[in-house]
Amino acid sequence: MTVPIDAMLLTCGSNLSGSLNQRDHCTYIARSPGRHHETLNPVDQPAEAVFPTDKLSALRLGRSLVAEVEASEPQYRAWIEIRPLQTDADDAAQRQGWTRNDERRSFQLTHCEYVTEHLGGWDYDIGSNEIKRTLATDEAALLTLLQDWGVAPDRFAYPWNTDFPA
Repeated sequence: MTVPIDAMLLTCGSNLSGSLNQRDHCTYIARSPGRHHETLNPVDQPAEAVFPTDKLSALRLGRSLVAEVEASEPQYRAWIEIRPLQTDADDAAQRQGWTRNDERRSFQLTHCEYVTEHLGGWDYDIGSNEIKRTLATDEAALLTLLQDWGVAPDRFAYPWNTDFPA
């Protein structure tokens, strides 16, 4: 996206909505007649890890997401699951027939491995291993934990679009 600012040209990589925010990468370029544009002040900051909008919305609505990760041995497949924690307010909304959006939701992260040969059946959890489990108190803590675990937020998918067994 390019926005003229007086004698400057501001070139930014914007988010999907086309609006600028603090995570956008912007470069100021000098504009002068008859001269080539020069980069004056590039802002080179690493991109902050964020969930794609549809996945963030799913989490806020209480829906789980999963990401397949490397397993410890060839006979296993491994996933990290993000499970939003349900509250009494979520239960009340569900009884009334709607789903509650909550930007202050907490999350449970679980890293599990499953024996590949059992994934197609009802007893998919035979021989499974829970590697680790922890709680994230909010979205910021969730992003921090994912960074610590080495999993980018954009790797997560809806469980029904993966081979995740549960």
